[in-house]
Amino acid sequence: MKLHKIHDSSNRAVIKLLEENLAEIIDEQYIQNYHPKYKDQPGNLFYILNEPNGRYQRGCYYVIESDNEYVCSAGWNEYELNSNIALALTRAYVSPKYRTKYYLGNYILPEIIASTRTYNHLYITSNSYNSAIYQWFVRANQNKSTAMFNNWPEIYRKFKPIGILSIYHTQQFVVEYNPTAK
Repeated sequence: MKLHKIHDSSNRAVIKLLEENLAEIIDEQYIQNYHPKYKDQPGNLFYILNEPNGRYQRGCYYVIESDNEYVCSAGWNEYELNSNIALALTRAYVSPKYRTKYYLGNYILPEIIASTRTYNHLYITSNSYNSAIYQWFVRANQNKSTAMFNNWPEIYRKFKPIGILSIYHTQQFVVEYNPTAK
């Protein structure tokens, strides 16, 4: 397994790995954010990586591959509207084959936490179509059965739900990292 760290599109081998694998996405809720054919749209991962001052210049995008096969990817970046906040697991995507392996929580999230220690706040956000993820955090915080995601890595329990906030002018469910949480 290899963990790549990129800030832009200059690493052609990693970009090629992303392009080839994310081109397979057909799900309408993800396609515009990840598929390379939408690289000219501002919210698309490839657009962000191609921007001269893209958000991963003030952060990092991580790509995991195993035996030259894409596994997953996600990044972190400083929130441009508040330099005290870092956003974690941005543009996160996991290949369907690896979705129950928890690579984001076991490998990428610890890297993000280590890299963002100087920020006052570290948020994970989700759109309304991913509200089940937010509900997992709510139930875990209340020490209730989390049912759907019982095998999630313990690191996620250090994130506490704080509600719905406007992030990049979009209503997002937000959880905040609390390093002292149990």
